[in-house]
Amino acid sequence: MAIADEYAAWIVKNSAKRGTPEFDTVAQAYQLAKSEENAATFQQQNAPLPKEPSIGEQIVGAGETALTIGTGAVGGAAGMIGGALKGLAGQILSGQFGTPEAVRAVEQAAAKGAQALTYAPRTQAGQEQVGAIGEALQGVPAVLPVVGPIGAVSAATRASTPIVAATASRAAAPIIQGSKKVGQVISNAAETARQFIPGAETTPRGGASGGRSVGAAATPAELQRVTTSEQLGFVGPSSLTAGQRTRDFADLQFEKETAKLGDVGAPLRERVSNQTANLIQQFDAMVDRTEPMLVEPRDIGQAVSQAIVNKAEVARRRVSAAYTRAREDGSMLEPVTLDNLATTAADVRRFEGVAPNVAPIRREAIRLGVLAEDADGNLTAQARAIDDTELLRQFVNEATDWTDSRQSLMAKRINASIDAGTEGRGGETYAAARKLRQDFANEFENVGLTAQILSTKKNTSERAIAFENVFDKIILNAPLEEMNKVRKTLISAGPDGKQAWNELKSNTSRYIINKALSTAQRDERGLPLISPDKLNSVIRSMDRAGKLKALYGKKQAQQIRDLGDIAIDIYTAPPGAISFSNAASALQIAFDSVATFGLTGIPAPAVTALREALKYVKNRKVRMRVQQSLKPLNP
Repeated sequence: MAIADEYAAWIVKNSAKRGTPEFDTVAQAYQLAKSEENAATFQQQNAPLPKEPSIGEQIVGAGETALTIGTGAVGGAAGMIGGALKGLAGQILSGQFGTPEAVRAVEQAAAKGAQALTYAPRTQAGQEQVGAIGEALQGVPAVLPVVGPIGAVSAATRASTPIVAATASRAAAPIIQGSKKVGQVISNAAETARQFIPGAETTPRGGASGGRSVGAAATPAELQRVTTSEQLGFVGPSSLTAGQRTRDFADLQFEKETAKLGDVGAPLRERVSNQTANLIQQFDAMVDRTEPMLVEPRDIGQAVSQAIVNKAEVARRRVSAAYTRAREDGSMLEPVTLDNLATTAADVRRFEGVAPNVAPIRREAIRLGVLAEDADGNLTAQARAIDDTELLRQFVNEATDWTDSRQSLMAKRINASIDAGTEGRGGETYAAARKLRQDFANEFENVGLTAQILSTKKNTSERAIAFENVFDKIILNAPLEEMNKVRKTLISAGPDGKQAWNELKSNTSRYIINKALSTAQRDERGLPLISPDKLNSVIRSMDRAGKLKALYGKKQAQQIRDLGDIAIDIYTAPPGAISFSNAASALQIAFDSVATFGLTGIPAPAVTALREALKYVKNRKVRMRVQQSLKPLNP
């Protein structure tokens, strides 16, 4: 059946034919098609998602399905015959016998008679199963396979086909009433107009071509998906299916529904399993790219911490040696008066209650003679050698818990006032020592994250950051600027530091894919199911923070984004692309319930109809369409 866009294109192209019968026919078909598309879209977008039927509901549904088919094959058939005879007699008496109107009237009378004596299922499971069988029976060939020992086809089963189809429409109305009725009207009206549209698709319903015309040109979006996926290794057995490439409504609906069936859906399920394996392998390759040696978070945390500790110790010894040279050549004997320190110490005194390091630092400054305190508590600066001010600075650093924001702020203000008083004083040797000390502070003390890794909790031997939490603190929780400072420290810390940073990068790749893997659900191959929503959530979170590019560089960061997009193409479908009626799986449930639970008292025609309906769904055309879906865009 043509879509509204095809009719619209024909109307524009043939505007000169306006007023002719064929133009009016196509115009009418366009309006109907447009109405169908709008109605179907509304129905699909607003219909509630059905819950999966329980085992008990499936059994009841199967029983209702069998009862519908049984009554349709026996009582329904009788009712159909009686209704037809009644309608035929009425038309003969009215004098309209032989006209098209009379034929339609007789058909309507027969259908009413059949429905009157046919059971209509009341449960959702029964309605879904009868609806699925009714659709399938519409396409069952007139000559069914041989049934029974005498090789005769059950006439009652064949007779029940239109009855079940009619009953399905009546019983399943609460679920499928909207778009199915509109669709049937369009099927009849639009096919008449179809002959006027050259090149329009005429594949019968259930044919192998699917929602898009065979040979239709690939869209730019489709070509981009294929190109990106192939660059990432999704080729051959793991290449995108037709629905995944096109995101076409009908293609995806067919693939998602058919994949639920046993043998016929196996190739589609296998393709998705291949894609899942490939996606996981892509992240595994990222993990292996940096040749990691560690897996456990605690081990990674220890490696990172040790690399930072080692570098800090080397830098500390270098600073100490520089100060020793400055003392030996007399550069630190020059007296200085720290007036700024007196002002700052008086100002921060009001924070003694919330910053425990303030009072000890004030007392140490007085003990060293750098500051003096009178009877009223006023502080004044005293002239002291630079060496004494450096001893005070050392005490400030040791007395401060740099992981505490208040203490850190107070210490930085006091050290800044010491720097202001010693700026430009002493000789070159002292200036060189001060530069090394400032660099040490900037790398290991003024960076909260590095300071926390190096420090312990106050008055305990417990680490400020546990080894098992180092990865989270650096990669997941720290601001980008702090993470980059740690990165710089590690990369410049020699081979062990570089390896520690590589461990963090590798573990980030593990973290990204592991966040998307289900811990409880697996596919037929035993692979964990992947949630594209969770995968893209963590990718976007890291991307927004700027960490994806900072960790992996521009090229590899884009590769990770592309893998997230491909996961969406593989595992999701646009709203409405999945059939709410669940026809394929409902039909499978109906037949499996009869076979598995051994329901008794089911008329033979019921089992026959179920078997033939299921066989119809799994026929050669469906298998051909599955193969068509699995073909690459450019084989």
